[in-house]
Amino acid sequence: MAPSTATTCRARADGRRSHLLLSVRTLIAITTAVAFFALPVHCQSEKRLSSIQQQQQQQQHQYYDSEELTSGGGGEVIKSKIRPDSYSQDPAQQYEKHLQHGKQSDTVGSASTVYGEQYSDGGALMQQDQPMLDEEAQESISSGSINNHRIPQYTRGGSPVPADVVEGKNVGNRAVGNNYHHGGNPSSATGGYAVDSAYGPHYSSQDLVQDQNYQLEFKYHDYDKMTKFLRTTSSRFPNLTALYSIGKSVQGRDLWVMVVSSSPYEHMIGKPDVKYVANMHGNEAVGRELMLHLIQYLVNSYSVDPYIRWLLDNTRIHVLPSMNPDGFEVAREGQCDGGQGRYNARGFDLNRNFPDYFKQNNKRGQPETDAVKEWTSKIQFVLSGGLHGGALVASYPFDNTPNSRFCISSPLCSVFQSYTSTPSLTPDDDVFKHLALTYSRNHPTMNQGVACKAGTPTFNNGITNGAAWYPLTGGMQDFNYVWYGCMEVTLELSCCKYPSTSELPKLWEENRLSLVKFLAEAHRGVHGFVMDEHGNPIEKASLKIKGRDVGFQTTKYGEFWRILLPGVYKLEIYGDGYIPKEMDFMVVEQHPTLLNVTLHTSKRQDNTPYRQPVPHFYHHHHPQGIALAPKQPTQDAGIFSSITSGFNNFVSNMFG
Repeated sequence: MAPSTATTCRARADGRRSHLLLSVRTLIAITTAVAFFALPVHCQSEKRLSSIQQQQQQQQHQYYDSEELTSGGGGEVIKSKIRPDSYSQDPAQQYEKHLQHGKQSDTVGSASTVYGEQYSDGGALMQQDQPMLDEEAQESISSGSINNHRIPQYTRGGSPVPADVVEGKNVGNRAVGNNYHHGGNPSSATGGYAVDSAYGPHYSSQDLVQDQNYQLEFKYHDYDKMTKFLRTTSSRFPNLTALYSIGKSVQGRDLWVMVVSSSPYEHMIGKPDVKYVANMHGNEAVGRELMLHLIQYLVNSYSVDPYIRWLLDNTRIHVLPSMNPDGFEVAREGQCDGGQGRYNARGFDLNRNFPDYFKQNNKRGQPETDAVKEWTSKIQFVLSGGLHGGALVASYPFDNTPNSRFCISSPLCSVFQSYTSTPSLTPDDDVFKHLALTYSRNHPTMNQGVACKAGTPTFNNGITNGAAWYPLTGGMQDFNYVWYGCMEVTLELSCCKYPSTSELPKLWEENRLSLVKFLAEAHRGVHGFVMDEHGNPIEKASLKIKGRDVGFQTTKYGEFWRILLPGVYKLEIYGDGYIPKEMDFMVVEQHPTLLNVTLHTSKRQDNTPYRQPVPHFYHHHHPQGIALAPKQPTQDAGIFSSITSGFNNFVSNMFG
């Protein structure tokens, strides 16, 4: 029997529904399969995107406080740039042409050429037995964040680098006004200094009109004239300079310091502070005048010299032209030797008045040295130069020697043992030699090592270890290094302590390049930040390069710096309440290494915070932790003591 028409239609409809249902099920199955296989890719992409966003957020918190970001205060975010010369080994392609205004000098070369052959191929060659970098350090290298200054504009061969590489991609630095305060007393909360904002009763605005040409004569400036010049400079270049006083001398003269930087009033996070201190011996007057000319040179060159612009954009330079203004006032021009004006108004040698690592220094602290000690404790200086006269040499730590502690019972022993050529080397001896060579090899005559006169020492390459020259107790450069991790070199700039005015132009030309190149060495080595797991900076975390047992600490923003030559190193990091950490890192020739460290909090089983151990035998912020020699006898030791004292004074007056 044939089916009816209605039955046939229902059958066809059921078939279509079954076919449609099968198609829908097939489509769902295919979609599910595609989604299943695509899910790992999508999750991986989403994970990568989330990781990038998290890294960007962490990087922002790492450099700045979130409140500062939202408030908009503290200045613009800027990008750092590497030094234009990039330690080039070819003197013809360095920035000397900028410093010499187009005049090339065959006698002036690059100090880094001394070490250049050791670090071929960008300093990246490593020995087989050198440690491999840990994951965190390797990730920093592979991501391109190992250096915050990026690639220089000129490579070793002088070839240009693509603009997108030069520009850099890292987060820049933010200005924070913590060091200076306009007017009034220094803020105890921030440890800052009051800026000299008033021109003073003796220096009216009319003086600025009279000094429109802003000329600094090659002549010696007494305290009043020096103060006038500094205040004039501060008024004419308010965007590049800030003038402040760190204290007063015995006779009440201000110890003026001038900051020269594109951020003179604010500390730029991630950028180092450096300093020059001159005229601590009042009769050694050359450094005092060269500092005034250096200030003028820097501010005048900022807009026309790319290298100077780079230096001021990435460095904060503090210049103390006269640490002993009282002594200078009684010193006399033309006196190449002798001690008139050497000491402060109370008769103290300021370069024998600092705490000493090797020997207890019982000399009463003076206002000038107390001011410098406080100044150094407030600002984390990375590099420093102490300017002297009476010789032509760059002298590096240590100035004192452990041998002196064994001669306490016999003053005559001290005479014969102390003044022998026995170096007293620091754990950073390679760095100090490099810094000294940087100055001497950019000086046309210092590097020749010629004796100033018959009977005086000669110095190979124009450098010397301080104790190998002659030991002294209470020196400023040892104090800077041991107590605060600041690399300081003593620069003896002239054979005559107080030469005639006619010699000043020549002395300035001889030292100008060295003064600038030396400061740029603050951008060699490693720098970075120490943060907790939440991205907050850890202040006063203790750091040490393994095998170099002189430590340093982080600033209130978690910053740290260390000048190092190319190689592979291990950084040890300690913080109160945090698990200690070690990180391997590499230093190359072309740029400083950016190394960011994250410490994790830790508690003992008894729920008490983990306390950091003393990680090095030189504990710069805690003098009581230093293994000092026994105190010196208080009673006079008789004729032998007189002989020792007289001999020490004789050597001190003969040399710097």
